[in-house]
Amino acid sequence: MLQKTTAQRKISKLKKRVRIVQGGTSSSKTFSIIPLLIDYAVFKPKTEISIVSESIPHLRRGALKDFIKIMDWLGMYREEQFNRSTLRYDFVNGSYIEFFSADQADKLRGARRDVLFVNECNNITFESYHQLAIRTRRFIYLDYNPTSEFWVHKELLSDKDAEMIILTYKDNEALDKDLVKEIEKLRRRQKNLHTGRIGGRFTDWVR
Repeated sequence: MLQKTTAQRKISKLKKRVRIVQGGTSSSKTFSIIPLLIDYAVFKPKTEISIVSESIPHLRRGALKDFIKIMDWLGMYREEQFNRSTLRYDFVNGSYIEFFSADQADKLRGARRDVLFVNECNNITFESYHQLAIRTRRFIYLDYNPTSEFWVHKELLSDKDAEMIILTYKDNEALDKDLVKEIEKLRRRQKNLHTGRIGGRFTDWVR
């Protein structure tokens, strides 16, 4: 069953052309964006949506797997409407959602679209993003798990047409309670390392 979460509500409030979603472990950023794209495809006939990631295997393990799961939970998935060769799902109203990878140069410089979602955008180059963006008519979602500064920070955050939100596991009420406990244990361990406390004793190995 698909549960609405704080993460999805926060993302749905983004209205600018470029909508940047930074999310840590289990923040459900991707799982929250995809239902919004499905809704858009259903309620806006003949909408063309592209979901892009670094590679096809990455898509199959992540965004594509989530898309099929969400469509199934919503009772909307029809196998005959999904072309597994082209990785494109066609809705009965003429809208479609396609999946392709940023390592397919012909796709980057290919057909235009209405909506773009780049999943884990920190794994693709700014040039790849640029080629996709200039072929997108309406709006763009970008999501990523923060590891280090990259082109989103350097090229987009100062843009008046861009906005960003930051999600954590606390924005995902659908998260299993045991996973919440594991995440919080890890956070406490990391905090102890950063403050130089291991097992309650101060050490000076962290400089």
